[in-house]
Parts: sequence; C-alpha cells; structure tokens
Amino acid sequence: MRKPEYRGVIALTLAGLSFAAPGSACEPPAGFVDPPRPDIAPFEELLSVTEENVIDQPLAAVMRAANRPLRIDATEHLAGVSGTYRLSEGPYGSVGARRLVCKTDGSHAVEEVLLTESSDAGSRFRYVVWNYTSPKFRDVAYAVGEFVRTQPAPDRTLVSWTYRFALRDGLGSEDESRFRKTFLEREFPEWMRTQLDRKPAESDAPRTR
Repeated sequence: MRKPEYRGVIALTLAGLSFAAPGSACEPPAGFVDPPRPDIAPFEELLSVTEENVIDQPLAAVMRAANRPLRIDATEHLAGVSGTYRLSEGPYGSVGARRLVCKTDGSHAVEEVLLTESSDAGSRFRYVVWNYTSPKFRDVAYAVGEFVRTQPAPDRTLVSWTYRFALRDGLGSEDESRFRKTFLEREFPEWMRTQLDRKPAESDAPRTR
C-alpha cells in the first residue's frame, strides 16, 4: 500500500541547504561499533516528506555550495548537526562512503551514500541514515534522504529534498499515528524548511569541517 507523501514548496533566492559553518568536533562515542547497513524496503512502502527550494542561481553554482562540509541548524523540536566523522576511507560523496553524524543534542546517527549521479541537466544524491540515538527518532528504523537538483532555466535551480522513513517493527497503531501527525507532518518538515531557508550571508560564511 502506498504511504502518503507530504510536500511543501518554497521559492527563495538562497543557495539551498547550507553545507558548512563552524561546528564542534565529532568523534565516535565510547564503545561505538560501526553498524551494518539496513536492508532498504521499496520506496512506496515508506513514509515520505518532500520540501523544495527554487534558487535564483545556475546549477553549477548550487552544486559548488552543496559540496561544502555539513552543518545543519537545530529547530525548536529537532537537533541540528554539529559535525561529522568519516567511518570509511576517502572523502564523503562516493557510493558506499560512510560517516558518523553528530547532533547538537549530543546524539548521533550513521549515514552512508547510496547513489550519486550528475550531468549538465541535474544531479541526484541519495543516502541512508540509521542507528539514531536521539529519542526523537525512537520510532525510526532508518531513513533515506535524497537531493534532486535540476535547472528549469539558465539562472534558476530547483532543489528537491525528500526523506523516506521506515518505522521500527512492532510499533503500535497509536505510536504510528503520533509519529505521522507530530513528527512527519509538522516537526520534520519544519526542520527541512529551516535548512533550505538560508540567508546569503550564512551561505557565504567561512567553512570548517
């Protein structure tokens, strides 16, 4: 059965999700064991949410901004990202690359690249996140994030950001309903929109990993 998709569209003059800014050091916690990647279900079986951002910049400029180190701001309900730690050899970005993601609330998760495609017409970047330690994600077995960037006009880029969630086995109907109404329909879209809604000064600030 196809799960519902919640979609929001934001037309901005910004450079999309900001991948950079000073962040605290990120290190594996004591006793950390790199976990195996979960098996990913067909996307139509997962709960999904999408936010979009129209940027008044060409695709090449947006792609350069997307290659900067990761930093995500916290919102009222969800933690941001304070830093990352590579769990695989080489830079993050190729298929199979893995990293630990440290959150601003002290929790962490593991992230691995699933797909990366790019051409003059656009790009697609897909990754899976799991091993969440934050109580906010206690119902989530794993999540698949995906950025799709296309250029509808020479000086405009459409950034589409989708998250697809697999819930933990044995979750009751009341818990699933609460997850949908609180997390999926309200808290997580707000978090996504905050990351897309950047001031130019923030996007141009010095970046450190």
